[in-house]
Amino acid sequence: MNLITKTTILYLLVAMLVFGIGGVVTFYLVQKEVQKETDFALRDNLNQITEEVAEGIPLSFIKRGKVDITDLGPIPRDTFFNFSDTLAPHPYLEGQMEPYRKITAVREVNGRYYQVSITDVFIETDDIYDVVVDIMLRLFFILTVAMLFFSFLITGWLFRPFQKTLERIRSFNLKEEKVLGLPETSTKEFRQLNAFVAQMAYKARRDYLSVKEFSENASHEMQTPLAIARGKLELLLETSALTDEQLALVQSAQQNIDKLSKLGNVLLLLTRIENKEFANNQKPVDFSWITRACLENFEELASLKGLALSSQVEPNVQIMVDPTLGDILVANLVKNAIRHNVAGGWVEVKLDADKLLVRNSGPAPRVPSEQLFERFQKSRHSDGSLGLGLAIVKKIAEVNNFQVSHRFSDGTHEVSLLFHP
Repeated sequence: MNLITKTTILYLLVAMLVFGIGGVVTFYLVQKEVQKETDFALRDNLNQITEEVAEGIPLSFIKRGKVDITDLGPIPRDTFFNFSDTLAPHPYLEGQMEPYRKITAVREVNGRYYQVSITDVFIETDDIYDVVVDIMLRLFFILTVAMLFFSFLITGWLFRPFQKTLERIRSFNLKEEKVLGLPETSTKEFRQLNAFVAQMAYKARRDYLSVKEFSENASHEMQTPLAIARGKLELLLETSALTDEQLALVQSAQQNIDKLSKLGNVLLLLTRIENKEFANNQKPVDFSWITRACLENFEELASLKGLALSSQVEPNVQIMVDPTLGDILVANLVKNAIRHNVAGGWVEVKLDADKLLVRNSGPAPRVPSEQLFERFQKSRHSDGSLGLGLAIVKKIAEVNNFQVSHRFSDGTHEVSLLFHP
């Protein structure tokens, strides 16, 4: 639900509450005004009846409708009048009582005293209620239509700079040097937002370039001293004066230098993937050809480890991916299946238009399946593994909207890569 719709609904809820309270207040105000006018009319009727008695009109003629008059005689009485509410039969609906207004008074006419009672109603309470509800509903309907129309029209116009700002943010690319052009607006809050967004975009691009430059320089500059150290160790290995213990130490140093060099390259690759440097290179790729080529490259390694490598690859499976990342993705999955296996084990690769499935025999992982895709996590202790293979697979899957998962059951590892989750 967008902001304009949510704002309109909230306004309508507030309007409904206001109209509800206003309806109740209006009902009581109208009822009070009607009662006031009714009392005035009753007093006027009382005066008319008093005049008719003074003119000598018989009481039998005066007693009509809702008027009741009684001759109290010449004995002096207290002249008074008071209003009260009462119930009387409905004039048209038989058996139904209706609230009425009543005036009771004692009047002195020509030395005699008369008690007069007049009961009448000008507007019934139910009628007042129906009229008030009808008016409020009509007003609320008109207000709702007007609010729906004008809120989307006016609010859409007011929020147009905000919508344009969102569009510019969506199209913002850290790798481009193009300035983030935000729309001009006369609204103070939007100007503040644009200033903040522009500042954040500048800092984000500056930080990105700094990290990118540092990562590339660190990886490149680190390779030079590592290559020098590797060369010197090779020269040292060629000397004949080394003892077996010294030779073992030199070989261990070489292995760790190679591992450090490989680690630098892998971390640089992860950084480039996270920065989406390969996003613009996506194109339809024959994933079947990539998978078959990868299997051919690892066939000899699997044979050396005594593993049975089998595959079921559907032809011409087209996947939208960067070719380099696609090759790294398949290579890491197959290499991981070969590396974390058992003697006399097997590796099975299946590919179709929906998924890539890599299954292999192997020992149970020492960490939960979901943690295997984190950096430096290994299914078991291995000197040759950096613990970054599946982390790279996870990052490649994320930037391409693939879904990767791992499952272990009955001595079998299964890594599934869904192309259309």
